[in-house]
Amino acid sequence: MLERRIPIRDSVFAKLVAIMIVLAVTLILMVSLFFWFVLTRDLHSMIRKDIAHDGLLIMLAVVILVIVVVAHAFLRHLLRPLRELSDGVVRLGDGALDVQVARRTPDEFGALADAFNSMVGKVRGMIGSRDQLLIDVSHELRSPLTRMKVALELLPNDQHRARLSADVAEMERMVTELLELERLRNGRGLELARVDLVSLVAEVAEQQRGRQPALRVTSNQSEILVTADGQKVRTVLRNLFDNAIAYSLPDSGPIEVTLESDSSGVRVKVTDDGIGLPASELDRLFEPFYRVDRSRSKETGGYGLGLAMCKRIVEAHGGSIRVEALAPRGCRFTLDFPRPD
Repeated sequence: MLERRIPIRDSVFAKLVAIMIVLAVTLILMVSLFFWFVLTRDLHSMIRKDIAHDGLLIMLAVVILVIVVVAHAFLRHLLRPLRELSDGVVRLGDGALDVQVARRTPDEFGALADAFNSMVGKVRGMIGSRDQLLIDVSHELRSPLTRMKVALELLPNDQHRARLSADVAEMERMVTELLELERLRNGRGLELARVDLVSLVAEVAEQQRGRQPALRVTSNQSEILVTADGQKVRTVLRNLFDNAIAYSLPDSGPIEVTLESDSSGVRVKVTDDGIGLPASELDRLFEPFYRVDRSRSKETGGYGLGLAMCKRIVEAHGGSIRVEALAPRGCRFTLDFPRPD
């Protein structure tokens, strides 16, 4: 890629030099004008010398203040593209792949905005290609999986067949979840209705009865209505509860599930007292196939699609999900849902 050269007259350096020259000339002219005014008056007959001295100091202070205010306003205007670029970087880091920075000037900041927009487009393209590859592979896997299931029915009903059937079922679940991830993109694939979130959480928590540690559900209201796909929200809650239980320790306390509703929205928090999460892993926890445990053993969890599914479902509802590590151990998942219209 060829480097695009910025003409000297359009560069940020030229603008800074120009404003410095203008401010310096303005200061010199105003000070010269003041001294000319003072020297052409008979100060001994009009005012006392100490008043003239105070007036001079006040005039100089006013001149300096005006110069500082003008310079500050100009620099804010000059650095506005840089602030917008910084905001764009933050939004990109938060996952907004549609972010674009306006090119407002023909200088280096304008070239930087073009480079940033080009980078965002390439990142969006690479992620789109990756997602499309996963979807294409998932579709192609369905046919051989179906043939394998048919072939398994012809095998003797023994331990070997049971293990193969379990492996095929796991692969089928993985393919189904991958296709569901794509179906939920941009809010598609939802069957929305008015749902009481308090009852929904209590129902899913009841399904975990008998497992340790126990779940303790609290709410600041007896009924919290949201517009949601109840079955999809059940999937999110079930995944979070299963993870909290699976990664608890023998001496872990109850898993706290709290529901809060106010004018800003609806919030569900799932707080556990388990082994916790390293701070370095939090940013990637919701990526498909990402697991904190690199061994990918079946005894330590699934294949890394559960939390990715949770994120896609919550965002399809117009909400958000985040995780934080707690001290000295444990972690907290927070779900935010918009209030119903």
